[in-house]
Amino acid sequence: MAPHSPQGDRGRRALQLTLGTLAAIPFASGTAGMLAGPSALPGQSGQVSATLDSEYRFVNAFWLAAAPVIWSSLPRVEQRGTVLRLALGTVFAGGIGRVISWRRAGRPYPTMVAALGLELVAVPGLLAWQAAVAGAARARQVPEARTADR
Repeated sequence: MAPHSPQGDRGRRALQLTLGTLAAIPFASGTAGMLAGPSALPGQSGQVSATLDSEYRFVNAFWLAAAPVIWSSLPRVEQRGTVLRLALGTVFAGGIGRVISWRRAGRPYPTMVAALGLELVAVPGLLAWQAAVAGAARARQVPEARTADR
């Protein structure tokens, strides 16, 4: 298997494209949440308290911030496991919060159910993929180091 083939690097380029594309979701959602407040939520109508509006806009700053953190890891995605685990782990934790809300307040709007799927299913898959890419990169470095020693 060639060292730079998609199979040899465990899909490094595909991972970069997938993460880069998916990071646009929190960027757009966080921006909309900060600027429009809770009215940006699908299915939301009516007024909310000033406290809820304030908290909603505040929390969306973190959602917005996740995207640049993920994007900054893309050039060296195989080396940025810790950063990605922290950023995506936060997204996963948000999915746990959605489950708690669903159980206590009822089924959310379908867009939020889809988000829950991404947060609790796709995120662990992306982290496993990143670990495979990192492992493949480390495996390629060992033979290169032996060749350099000759």
